Amino acid sequence: MAPVTSGLLMDIPAETVYGFLSQLPNHQSMGGRRFRLKAFADDRLGARIVIRGPLGIRRTVETTITCLHPSRSVGGTAAIGRRTLAHVHWTIDAAGERSRVALTATVLHIGALDRLLLAAGGRRWLARSFHRVLTLLPVTIGAVTPERTVPVIVPNADQAD
Repeated sequence: MAPVTSGLLMDIPAETVYGFLSQLPNHQSMGGRRFRLKAFADDRLGARIVIRGPLGIRRTVETTITCLHPSRSVGGTAAIGRRTLAHVHWTIDAAGERSRVALTATVLHIGALDRLLLAAGGRRWLARSFHRVLTLLPVTIGAVTPERTVPVIVPNADQAD
């Protein structure tokens, strides 16, 4: 299954973006109504997130940050139930005083319900949701307004499921 990816060029230095994203409690303010952080692990490297989709669909996700590469990336796992596991990764590429930020989810294992949800429009919904999170990121950090972000098309290896 192809990854779900969205990216933006932001008027924020890569170090600032990384500093913000590397602290999981900061993610609490970026998800809007779609992604709600409900609880943090004691080490602050994990959290429980409730995803609220269309038609009242809700999925609870257990996340854990597993890799931190200063000023370049933040990544981890997202588990839904016992059968679905994904790798979620923020990539930060410096572009002078700006940065290109991409958010990608790659499914490693998938249960039947989550496969059905993704096939029934969930991939498209998730990509739009990632784009929304990215447009809120500069506002949340406080560096720029959404009008100053520039969309970046991130090529996807395979557009079809």
